Amino acid sequence: MGPNRNCALDIAKAICIILMVIGHSGCPDYLHRFIYMFHMPCFFFISGYLLNDKYLTNLKTGLWKKIKGSYYPFIKWSMIFLLLHNVFAYLHIYDASYSLKEIAIKFVRILTMTGSEQLLGGFWFLISLCWASIATIIFFHFMQKINNLSYINIFLGVILLLTMATLWNHLPIKLPAQFGEQTLLATAFYMSGYIYRKIDLKCNYPHIIELALFIIPIIAAQFTNLSMDCKNNVVLLYYVIAICGTIATIQLSRWLSYARIASLLAYIGDKTLYILTFHFLSFKLVSYVYIEYSHLPLDNLAQFPVLKATNSWMWIVYTFVGISLSLLIWELKNKVVKCLMNLTHTNHFRKV
Repeated sequence: MGPNRNCALDIAKAICIILMVIGHSGCPDYLHRFIYMFHMPCFFFISGYLLNDKYLTNLKTGLWKKIKGSYYPFIKWSMIFLLLHNVFAYLHIYDASYSLKEIAIKFVRILTMTGSEQLLGGFWFLISLCWASIATIIFFHFMQKINNLSYINIFLGVILLLTMATLWNHLPIKLPAQFGEQTLLATAFYMSGYIYRKIDLKCNYPHIIELALFIIPIIAAQFTNLSMDCKNNVVLLYYVIAICGTIATIQLSRWLSYARIASLLAYIGDKTLYILTFHFLSFKLVSYVYIEYSHLPLDNLAQFPVLKATNSWMWIVYTFVGISLSLLIWELKNKVVKCLMNLTHTNHFRKV
């Protein structure tokens, strides 16, 4: 983690990625509804918060940076998991193997960011993040070019995106699914994060107010079930609830940045991509152990994301293993890379 890195934002990402794993783990219904009120919007919001102003001037560099940050990991890991699909099917992780034709179709879908493997179900985030960052940078660039990049115009852009998401099914022009309501919402949260940073750096107000915003998703989860795939008239309602939960999460992360657990959370927040990539696969290890212990048919291992029938506390085990095993994979990969670099460096000097 770099010396200029915002520790509080890493902690916020850690909170969100932990909530994401909990949400996939078969947790209790109310907890699931509460998490889905804001945890993914928070990621887009933080990405917008971190948008560097220099990319608004240097459009080519900005677009390349954002595309590389989301498209490259999407392609890399999707291709690896595609090549391993039939191996996973042999291990009963999947129900069926792919034919050569199916592999070719999946290959094209990966290249065009229109699909990925089931074990990478969370990679829809990278697709939406890619398009949200591109749309935001282009919009901000041209608004800045005409000296019109003001808070009010950015806010109007957010309102336009929310309106398009609300009326998506009634629009006269039908765009591909990857530009649908989910990506429109992602772009709205991305732009909102940028506005929030500008306001946050200038204002001095009681931060307890922001933390209290958790009350909104807490209450909303009692009565409704909303997430980033919401449609029609509930889009604006979801946006408001998600913004409240997101701002409260960022404020909570600032408080936690002074706690003893700060370094651990910042470490987790810095490895969110690996947790996003490997937590579903890590779940399979828990499912396998449970199947063996309970003498269940091995075919149950293909149940996704977790076993349908387990003890009520198993979501805690799934969560712990999903996070810790993903981090272990990162550590092992990092050690292998360092060993190879040291070996290459040593051989170079021997030749010299």
